[in-house]
Amino acid sequence: MRPQYHYAAAANWLSDPNGLVCHAGEWHLFYQYNPQGEDWGHMSWGHAVSRDLATWEELPIALKEDQQGMIFSGSAVIDHANCAGFGAGAMVALYTNAADGISPGQSQFLGWSTDHGRTWQKYSGNPVLDIGAADFRDPNVFWHAPSARWIMAVVLADSNRALLYASHDLKEWDEGSVIYGHEAPGQVWECPLLIELPIEGGAIEGDAASRWLFKVDVLRGAPGSGAIYCTGSFDGIRFSPDGSGWQVADLGTEFYAAIAWHAPRDEAGRPLWIGWLGNHAYQGSLPLKGWRGAMSLPRRLSLRRDGGRLLLRQEMAAAAIAAVPLADLSEPSIAPSAQFDLPGLGDFSLRIADQAGRLLLIERREQLLLVTRRDPSAAYLDTVQHAQLTGAAPIKAWLDFGSLELLADGGCTTLSLQHMLDGNELSLSFTPSD
Repeated sequence: MRPQYHYAAAANWLSDPNGLVCHAGEWHLFYQYNPQGEDWGHMSWGHAVSRDLATWEELPIALKEDQQGMIFSGSAVIDHANCAGFGAGAMVALYTNAADGISPGQSQFLGWSTDHGRTWQKYSGNPVLDIGAADFRDPNVFWHAPSARWIMAVVLADSNRALLYASHDLKEWDEGSVIYGHEAPGQVWECPLLIELPIEGGAIEGDAASRWLFKVDVLRGAPGSGAIYCTGSFDGIRFSPDGSGWQVADLGTEFYAAIAWHAPRDEAGRPLWIGWLGNHAYQGSLPLKGWRGAMSLPRRLSLRRDGGRLLLRQEMAAAAIAAVPLADLSEPSIAPSAQFDLPGLGDFSLRIADQAGRLLLIERREQLLLVTRRDPSAAYLDTVQHAQLTGAAPIKAWLDFGSLELLADGGCTTLSLQHMLDGNELSLSFTPSD
């Protein structure tokens, strides 16, 4: 069964979101895609568009693997001022070309489109950035108005470092500074994001009304889904962390490679991001069904003060499905695509299962949120995820074919995972505290 309100390609492998831009009323979602099958390989950029962030139209492949290499992750911008010379309003993609064979290496390439992303050309002067490394990937580019330059964050994956570059034309890049992974958990950095976010409540006692967030995904050994972040300041050259340490963006097992639509933002100044609901550790072991991989729901981003630190707060951007009243959780079954709220106070247990014995168990024990996933056909999916709750806000849940997303503590605690529960109805057992 396919997701009902999460984006998934019609066929084949899908993973990291790439090239997120909004242009001429369309939200563009590019992503890592294998045109030849359900396993990772032959990486190219798939493409989908939406006008409401809830329904998506899949379009033909945008950037295809060629003799120079696979098309790894990257970003896209709208070049309103014609900085690159491809025309005002051109859509410009910066992505990693992954060469194989005798001389493997990763370098940053440029491509552009002048027809709203429908057809693409690769720049004849590629690569636009090459330092001779085999682990140099995933450029994330945005316009920095104070310095009137394009900024790129890109990682040296194997050494847990991110490099910041600047450019006036998207073609020539000057190195600015390094973001080091000191005390960061895990190994192998991927998919960086550097973005300015509003602080809820605005400026207080001379404090700024916004702060910069640096996020990176860690392929092995990091807590939760592997997405970690820290907050700090950015002056157009270097990012200076606040010193409050690394925090986890999602405590589930599947929320990876999230990047943002830097614009447009809502009335509160909040941008959107979206992540891949997958896990490289076992994604290739999932049963074949014609397609593999789905995206999270788009989420609004802001920062919330918590003592001496700032927490990332996430809020679902679109009401993709009607909410199920809490009273209906007393029924013996639930549709496999549903949105519902769970109590913010008091212990409870919610068991969702299918006829094959697969189950999701969501429990609150005082201030501890526990999510147990069991699958008798796939032991690698047997996990117990937990989160320490700090407030009494309702726990919001989005259940779909193949995934579960939970937002607690008003969106400051999130937990996302995939599952293989199957059937048009799932058995339900909700036990509240006395």
